[in-house]
Amino acid sequence: MCLRTRINVDIDNIKHAARMKDTLKKENTTYHHGNLRKALIDAALAMIAENGVKSLSIREVAKKAGVSHSAPYRHFKDKDDLLSAVAIEGFDMVIQDTFRRFDRNKDDLLTRFQESGLAYIDFATAYPSHYRVMFASGEHHTSPALDERSREAFMILYTCIAECQSNNLIRPHDTFELAMAAWSIVHGYAMLVIDGFIKDPSDHLKNVITRSLYFGLKYE
Repeated sequence: MCLRTRINVDIDNIKHAARMKDTLKKENTTYHHGNLRKALIDAALAMIAENGVKSLSIREVAKKAGVSHSAPYRHFKDKDDLLSAVAIEGFDMVIQDTFRRFDRNKDDLLTRFQESGLAYIDFATAYPSHYRVMFASGEHHTSPALDERSREAFMILYTCIAECQSNNLIRPHDTFELAMAAWSIVHGYAMLVIDGFIKDPSDHLKNVITRSLYFGLKYE
């Protein structure tokens, strides 16, 4: 390599390094104190709303968030890791909402049981992109933290049913099986709504669905 070529290469490398430094400085200024992570999750959710889960890519998420292609890797090792974070955020949101509903109905076990279902339905209709990632079929974005959150969410329903059984409000039967039956009904209705098969969902309809859970499981 001649001297002129080597000098030109060195100059190009210096310019590239300077551009990268400016980019990183801009990103650190724009997304400080953890804001970049949240911005990437929000960008992923916006893209999922537009094109679905399977079309998502780290490169396009970075572009949507207005950061360099390498920036997401400071927080997420790959696409599955990003999707896991989206799902965890979703489970945290629905769990927190469920407990808020429980606090308003501390002494009414049946209402708490119904609210555990309504919380799922309301969350799914308000945050369909989160919900799709939480229960995405065929996607491999699991993690120990995500498994823990999903178990926690299911155990809320399980505990509701167990408490109702202890007070002779729900018939004696395998608690896990009843919880799976109740969850399947709520999840199925939520998916029908967000997929557009139920064109005009109403508060009355979702209340009928969740009340029917009790009438199907009530103590006889």
